Amino acid sequence: MEWGEFALALAAFLGSHVIPARLRGPLIARLGKRGYIVGYSLLSLALLYWLILAAGRAPFVEIWPQEPWMRWLVNLAMPVAVLMAVLGGMVGLMAGFALWGGAHLLANGDLAHLILFGLLLAYALFGLVLSLRQGVALRLSWQRLALAALAWAALLYLHLPVIGVSPLP
Repeated sequence: MEWGEFALALAAFLGSHVIPARLRGPLIARLGKRGYIVGYSLLSLALLYWLILAAGRAPFVEIWPQEPWMRWLVNLAMPVAVLMAVLGGMVGLMAGFALWGGAHLLANGDLAHLILFGLLLAYALFGLVLSLRQGVALRLSWQRLALAALAWAALLYLHLPVIGVSPLP
């Protein structure tokens, strides 16, 4: 597989984060705020999934070798990333995505994943800076802690069958 699918998936993912800013008002008027958020979230997840798969199918160009400790780093970072995303509103979500992107950037030493996770890390850091202007509100409860633990366990368990790569060292 050449770079075409990866470029197309990347363009679609990035475009889906630019275009809705211009169409948000009319879409909310038509779908309602909840409908817009649900639809946009599902679209974003589907495009992110395609982008991740396309990065895996892109030609392998090694930038640095993968070392076993890198996978350990990701496995230690991901529970924290999920917890931040669940507990901290938009600030936590962006911080969690930044941690996810940074850890995966280090663990995947090929060009396609460097582009993928480098851009996602930059986007999450940009969103984090914008979100910090609104303040930080932690929403700590046993339900959110349980949700974070279940979400992390699901991500760990489903990584191999859904992404095609085991996250375990």
